[in-house]
Amino acid sequence: QAVCGYGSQDALPFRAIKEGELYFQEDREVNLVELALATNIPKGCAETAVRGVTCVSPPPAAVPSAVSTLTDDLLKYYQHITRAVLGDDPQLMKVALQDLQTNSKIAALLPYFVYVVSGVKSVSHDLEQLNRLLHIARSLIQNPFLCLGSYVRSLVGSVMYCALEPLAASINPLNDHWTLRDYAAMLLSRIFWTHGDLASGLYPQTLLSLQKVLADPVRPLCSHYGAVAGLHALGWQ
Repeated sequence: QAVCGYGSQDALPFRAIKEGELYFQEDREVNLVELALATNIPKGCAETAVRGVTCVSPPPAAVPSAVSTLTDDLLKYYQHITRAVLGDDPQLMKVALQDLQTNSKIAALLPYFVYVVSGVKSVSHDLEQLNRLLHIARSLIQNPFLCLGSYVRSLVGSVMYCALEPLAASINPLNDHWTLRDYAAMLLSRIFWTHGDLASGLYPQTLLSLQKVLADPVRPLCSHYGAVAGLHALGWQ
C-alpha cells in the first residue's frame, strides 16, 4: 500500500537493517513550536511520496473553507495562543487556555488547533509538552461555541495515544507519565460525554481498542494501565 505524504516532493528516506531484509523510515527531531506556528495545515492527501511503487492516490479530502479565508487577526491570535501555551510563562499559558475555552470567534481556527494537538506523536519524549497539548484539547472540547464535527476523531486519536502508547518519556522511572495517562483518560470520557452525538460511531471502536490493549500480554504495564484508566473513565457500562 502506498504511503501518502502531505506535499512532500522527496521520497521518504528508508534505511536497511544489516541483519535482514528490513527497511525503516528514519525519524527526525521535530520542533513542536515551529510546527505549530508554520500554519501549514494539511489540505487532504497529496501525491504519494514513495518511489518505485505504481499506485493511484486517493482523492483529496475536502478542505475546510475557513482555512483558506483566515484574516490576519485570526492568524495573529493563533500564533499568540500557540506561543503562550507552548512557552515558558505558566500564567500566560493559563490565560491563553482560558480564552481558548471561552472565545466565540475562533471556529475558523479549529483545524489549526486540532493539527497542533496531533503533534503528540512528535514529542512522546517530553511529558510537559504532551500535557500542554492535552490542555489545548481540553479547551477545544469545553468551548461551547465550537462544533468539533469530524475533528472529534482526530482529538480522540491524540488522547488515546497519550493514554495507551509506551511513550519515550516512560523509559525514565522518574517521569510521572501515569498522571498524563489519567488525564488523557479523563479527556476521553469528557469527549464522549459532551460530544456523544458526534462520536457515537467512534465509541465502540474506542472500547475495542482499549480492550485489545488490555488483553495483549506483549504490551508493557504502562499501556495496560492506560487501558484500565480509559475503561474506568468511560464508566461501568
